Order: sequence, then structure tokens, then C-alpha cells
Amino acid sequence: MIAIEGATLSALGAGLNHYLKQVCKVEMTWSGDRFDQLPVVPPLIPAEAGVDGIVRASFVPWRYYMNVVTFGYSFAFWDWKRWQRELDWMMLTGINMALAMVGQEYVIRKFYETQGLSNEDISDFLGGPAFMPWQRMGNTQGSWATQNDTAFKDEWINSQWELQGQIMQRMQAFNITPIMPSFQGFVPRKLPEKFPNVKFDKSSVWAGMPNEFTQVTFLSSTDALFTTLSLQFIQLQKAMYKERGIDMDAKAQNFYLLDLYNEMIPTCVTPECLKATAGGVMRAFKVADPKAVWTMQSWFLLNRDLWKAPQIQAYFDGIREVNNGRDAFVVDLYSDVAPLWTTTEGFYGIDWGWSMLNNFGGGQGLYGTLPTLLTEPFKGYQQPAKSMRGMGITMEGINNNEYLYQLIFDLPWQSVEATYPMAFSAPALKPSAYALKQQALNGQAHLEDYIKRRYGPGNTTPAMLEAWTTLSQTVWDCKSGQMSQSKGIISSTPALNMVKEGFMTSIMWYDQTEVVSAWRQLVESTETEESKTRRRRHSLIQDSIEVVIMASNGRFSEIPQSLSAEKFVGGSDSALFAKTALPLNVSSFRYDLVDVTREVLVGIVLPGLHRELIDAYKAKDLNRTRDWGQHVLDVILDTDRLLSTHTHFMLGPWIQDARVSAKTVTDSPTASSPSAMNQYRDYLEYNARNQITWWGPNGQASLADYASKEWGGLVKEFHYPRWQIFVDRLVSAVEKRSTLDYRAFLTASLTKEAGWMKETTCLGGCFDDHVSSSSSSASVGDPEATNKYPVEAVEDTVLVAQDMVDKWGLIALRLAQASKK
Repeated sequence: MIAIEGATLSALGAGLNHYLKQVCKVEMTWSGDRFDQLPVVPPLIPAEAGVDGIVRASFVPWRYYMNVVTFGYSFAFWDWKRWQRELDWMMLTGINMALAMVGQEYVIRKFYETQGLSNEDISDFLGGPAFMPWQRMGNTQGSWATQNDTAFKDEWINSQWELQGQIMQRMQAFNITPIMPSFQGFVPRKLPEKFPNVKFDKSSVWAGMPNEFTQVTFLSSTDALFTTLSLQFIQLQKAMYKERGIDMDAKAQNFYLLDLYNEMIPTCVTPECLKATAGGVMRAFKVADPKAVWTMQSWFLLNRDLWKAPQIQAYFDGIREVNNGRDAFVVDLYSDVAPLWTTTEGFYGIDWGWSMLNNFGGGQGLYGTLPTLLTEPFKGYQQPAKSMRGMGITMEGINNNEYLYQLIFDLPWQSVEATYPMAFSAPALKPSAYALKQQALNGQAHLEDYIKRRYGPGNTTPAMLEAWTTLSQTVWDCKSGQMSQSKGIISSTPALNMVKEGFMTSIMWYDQTEVVSAWRQLVESTETEESKTRRRRHSLIQDSIEVVIMASNGRFSEIPQSLSAEKFVGGSDSALFAKTALPLNVSSFRYDLVDVTREVLVGIVLPGLHRELIDAYKAKDLNRTRDWGQHVLDVILDTDRLLSTHTHFMLGPWIQDARVSAKTVTDSPTASSPSAMNQYRDYLEYNARNQITWWGPNGQASLADYASKEWGGLVKEFHYPRWQIFVDRLVSAVEKRSTLDYRAFLTASLTKEAGWMKETTCLGGCFDDHVSSSSSSASVGDPEATNKYPVEAVEDTVLVAQDMVDKWGLIALRLAQASKK
């Protein structure tokens, strides 16, 4: 008999997951799972230390999940089926606290209706479907998709409220504590007219956005009206959820999110004013809900030009004026790279949580601080203030660096005694139970266990483990001090100098030769007798590219006498060939194969080719400029081909999910008109396209390409054309013995981008007059769109990855070596 016991539902979930991972050797992850390979008969828990059981407990009571902006970069267009999988994953991972931000605009709309505002006034305040997180934080207001989007926005808000009801009911069933919305103080432009005797202000411009979409009107927490509106908002929200069968008063504490200064400059910066502001929020919360816990993200404190020690101290002093700060929880959003708990004495004793952010904008660069992750959370827990009460992940987007995120939720379950403070007696363990002592994880062993579960123990070769060991010591061990993953130049506007320093740098900090070696080893570990024959034949076609590269750069003497395909396939690498079954059909393995190959092509090969291209252009060497330019374009197209082998790396599903999320009630005006339904879907598609490219009303602005993705279809249809224009103009400039007119290039590129932004598809279906628009099935297909933006994998990942090694493997190594010079 297999028995799993737990003091809480989240502990039961974590216990079940421990059994699945450590005994059954399977695991649910974002990129897939191997549950179809579960043993038919549940295996017994193996004996450890002479006993047949194991006891684990979390050394922090809260394991939390999500960043405010994840609801834009990853969750924006999810349906209930996708949310169900995520909630199941959360339960298994032991998560017991999560943001609950879906559908909050429904409450906001109702709230401002009670304040006498019109639907148009409220719509003017609310953001578009892909940009609502930033409106919620007071960074933006309104929507730039179309001038008259109130009807579509209303449809979206209604459908999201229905979805939120399902999410909240499942969270309630799993006993996952929701962090709820609150009255933020940011209000529609027209609200001050309803309170002529109250002083309202405007927030600072955010991220260079046009004024009409930023400088949000806000009400200070020190004004009595802030307390009144907080009370009304929370009471209304509770009543609306109660109608959905969700009792927000069932728990001992109610957590509410409020970020006052997210990437904004306060109107007052003196310690006295900041103390009064924080105290005002805390008092308003306790009036609105005596069980309220003010939850905030620490991100705003990273503006060290503004937030110096006196300002930070005063801010938290204001919080401590109410119940000595026991009713606040600080999510130290960026503990993995820029921890604030270390400089604030553990947030001056206020409860806080250690978080890993790692990712910005949903970017896919391989990046991590693995040694920090394995040690620093334990130091935070042992900090003298003893106020660390949670751990979690706060990524901006998911589906990247998956191992590191899984690791964070393994860390808390390392101590039994930490769960029972000295003031209490630990319950007696059952005779057969084995209590683990608190200790840092053995990083190497943990990684190897993870890879074996991910691919299958019998499918994981020594070469695969060796490759991932190398990667863990390079891409996941950033020692340069940079604060984020690097930004691949493939998704940035081309320029003569593509080296960007600072935040989201374009510089790759790791040893590129080591990464190329690990990539080749991982790909070649998939070798079979059949693929050896195919690759040897295929490589003969590709051998000449090395000659072209060497010759075009004037290095004739360095060209080897023989470029044998055997150097790629067989020879000294023959020991890498798998002698066991291979995980060729496991989604997560294919995901990793794409991810690592993508990293090499985008982070090493393309930048190296770009350097050679610019050197040729500056030397006014026409042949070299043409050759290197063609190589640049070739690797971009090859990258698109690779990405199109896995749905997690494809644009088609993102667009289709956006269009299909156009849900309506049967009697709505939109639902009754096929034309209106098509326009509604086009509106959502624009939101989806805009977020991952322009990120705003104008291209080439400050946020452009911030959330860009290396996705099949997007690379070929959006990024490749501007690189093609760039290369063509470089070649033309050399032909004319002139210099590149970069301003003219930007104009031409922007025109191309704008054309793409206006395109629409029928992915997920379009409606016509002969089919009911409320039907769940597509009425009109779009073969052209499916060809440009497929929603299913186009080729076999393994074969394409092998092709990439054959074509670019030696070149990647040479370019990696050149990057050190």
C-alpha cells in the first residue's frame, strides 16, 4: 500500500509529487510530462536508512507563484483547459499562494459604475487584453488597438470574469490562498469630476509612452477618500465573488496586492511623506478588511537613485505603525540577482518571501545564477530577523529555464525541524518514517535526477548528463554580474553595432566554446545508425560552407585539406552515440533540444556572423559583404525552421489562442454579427502581435522588442524582413562606395513592421453569414495563415537539430573562439 499524508492540501500535493518524481520517475512540467509511462502497478517506496517511509516539511509556510506581468506575457489568452493544467501543476508543486488577477476588470468596471462613471469613461481607463497588467499597476491607461474598442473590451472583460470564477473555485478546492486585487488609487480621468473638493494628481510618464496612455490619475492614500473607496471596492469584490460561490472571508487572513510606485517616481520623496503614504495604505486596508494583509512587490525599491536608506526605512516605518507591520508581506521579487532583504535587515522584520525572477518579457535566453539558488534562500531563512515566510517564482514569462523554476519549489522541503520552532514539541514520527535534516541541495545530483525524470531513466545517456552539467556551469552560472538574460540580436532592430550593455545586454557572458561543445554533445547523443547514414549524406552538401567562410574572409591558408563529414559523425565522438533507447518522442526532450540549439544559433552564430558582416562592410569588400550577409540571412531562416518544430517556440498557437479567446454571451450584439465577431478576433490578434513586437502604439520606441520572442513564424515574417532590408542596404552601400543611410533603413524597416502589424489571419476560424457566430467551431479556414504561422510542429526536432549541427557546428566553434579575442 502507498500512503501519502499531509497536514495541508499543498503538503499532500507536494507529497504526491515527491512520490511521482522520486519513485515513479515522472514529473509534470511546463513543456510536458511522461505520465503515459507511469508504472501500471504503483511501485513501493524504497527503503531509506533501513525504513520504508520519508517525512518532509517546508521551512516556509508560503510557496507562491506569479508576477503581475505574467498575466500579460504568458497567461493573457489562456482558456480553462490550459488553466486547469497549470493549477494541477501548482498543486503538485506545493504552491499554496498565487496572484488572482484574471477578470479583475469586471469588478473595476462595476465599481466605477457605482461612482457614476459612464462605460466609455471606464473603457478609456482600462487597458487592452494583452496589456492589462500595466494598467493595473498604474503604468498605462487606455488601449491603442483601435479608437473605439469599448464593445470588444466589454466582451473580453465579461468572458474573463467567467474564466476567473472557474479559476477561483479550483484554487479554493486546492486551498491555494489567492492574492486579490485591491483599490490601487489609480483612477479613470473622469473620476475627479465626481469629487471636486478632493485633490487628485498624475503619476509620472512610464517607459516613454505617449502621454495619452500614461500619466495616470491617482488619489493619495493620505486622503480620506482613499479609505472610503478602498472599503467600497473590497466590499463590492467580496459580494461579487460570493455570488459565484466563493467566500472571501473563509480564511484567517486575506492577502491584497497593491504596488504604489512600480517603475514610477512618487510625487513626494521625503521620508515623512513616504511614511505617511505607506501608513495611509495600511490603515485603509484595515478599515476595509480587518483581516487584510498588504502584499507588495519590492521591485520599486531597486531605483537606488530615489530609494535610499532613509526613504526605505520611512516607508516601512509607516507600515509598522499598524499592528507593528504584522499585516504586510513583501515579495522580494528579484532575490536571485538583486536581493533587497540583505540591505533592509530582512525588511525590518516585516514578513517577506525569497523569489527568483530570472526572466524578463518572456524572453527565452538561457540564464541563471544556480550557485546562488542553492544557498541564498537558506541564508535568508536564517537571517536574524527571522521574517522570511515564503519562497516563490516571479518570472515575467514562463516556458524558459525550466529546471531553475522547478528547483525553487524543491528547496523549501528540506527540513522537518524548521517546521516546528523550539517553542513547540515536534510530533513523534511514525517508526517507519525517515526525517530529513535541513541541508542545501546537492546541485549536481539534483540536476541529474531531474534530467532522468524528464527524459526517462532508461533513455538518458551519460552524454546527455555530461552536456547538461556543462550547461549548468555556463549558461546557468552567470558570474559577470549582469542582471538578466541576454537579449538575442535576432529580435532587435539591426544596426552596425549590436553590442548593448546594461540591462538585457546583448553580450553573452558564458564560455561560448563550452556551450557549443555541450550543444553538439546533446544533439549527437541522439545518433542512431539510420541518422548516421542520413547525416553523412546530408553533410556533403554542407561541407562547402566552411570553405566559403574561410575564403571570403581571406584566410585561405587556414582551410583544412579535407572537410570530412566523419569529423561531425563518428570518429572521436562515436562513443556519444546512444546504445540505449532514446527520448526522441518526449516533448520535454524535444523542447530542450530546440532551446539549446536556439541559444547557439541566436547567441553565438548570428552575432559572430554579424561581426564578420560589419567588418566586410567597413572594409568595402563587396564579395565578403555579400557572402557574410547571405550567411546572416541563412542562419535566421534556419533558426525559424528549428523553432517551428515545437509548439512552445511557435507564433501560430499564440495568435490562435488570442483569436479563439474571443468568447461572448449568446445574446450579445457582437455574437449576433459575423462581421463583428471577425473584428473582435482581429482586435485580439492585434493585441497579441503588438505585445511581442512594438509594445505600444509606435514602433521603434523605448519598449519595442522588449517582449520579443524567438518563435517560428515570428522570426521569418517579422524579424527576417528587417534583417533582409539591412543586409541589402549594406551591400548597396558597398556597391556605391558610400555609407549606410541608417535613418532611411529605419524608415523602410518601420514601414515593413507596420504592414505586418495590420495583418490578420483566420487562425482558429473566421465567421461568415452562413454559420452562427456563437458556434465553437471555426467557420472559415485560413490555409495561407496556417502555412505562415502553423499551430502544429512542422518538422522533426531531432532531425532538424542534427541538420543544424551539420551545417553550423564547426562554424559555431570558430565564431565562439573568435569571440574571445
